[in-house]
Amino acid sequence: MELREDIGNGINNIIFDLGGVLIDIYPERTVEAFGKLCGEKITMEDIFPQHGSIFLEYELGNVTNEEFAEGIRTVCGYEGVNDNEIFYAWCALIGGPDPRRFALLEQIGKKYRIFVLSNTNDKHIERVHEVMKDKLPGKKFEDYFEHCFYSQDLHLHKPDKEIYMEVITETGIIPEETLFVDDREGNFSGAIEAGLRTYHLTGGEKITDLFK
Repeated sequence: MELREDIGNGINNIIFDLGGVLIDIYPERTVEAFGKLCGEKITMEDIFPQHGSIFLEYELGNVTNEEFAEGIRTVCGYEGVNDNEIFYAWCALIGGPDPRRFALLEQIGKKYRIFVLSNTNDKHIERVHEVMKDKLPGKKFEDYFEHCFYSQDLHLHKPDKEIYMEVITETGIIPEETLFVDDREGNFSGAIEAGLRTYHLTGGEKITDLFK
């Protein structure tokens, strides 16, 4: 199992984004769920934060789950929402795993060094573990990869160059031999600055379409 030639030759390492690449996500479900809790006060931009906010601080690992929930109550202006309701809505976007993608990961892991780099947070990772255990028991999500890098642990965030440099430094990979796959084009600027090759997964493409 190898990458298609049109994607590039000489690639020995692949870094995958998580949401929208390895696990399908449905952010509109979270917007809708919060809308039912406290009105239309949380948007798509909140779910994929790039500027100072409680959402970004959560993905940077700078606030606890409890502080994030309290911040949501402040954003919503509605003290009647409890923590469980908040995190149920927050995790509504996480879909189930596609077994074909994880079968592919097992195959390509024999040829390539494979990693995950994700802007994420404690509750979303917890939910990923839950859906994996339910649909693909016997193996944890992280077991499919050499290492998973999460923004909340690194206290860094895509698309900043620093987060890609941290991955390069920790793994010892050669950037020009490394492909970074993401479904959000806005995440590529720092990757390109760091010397990584990139592939924008779009138009309904799945990672299974990238290999022959």
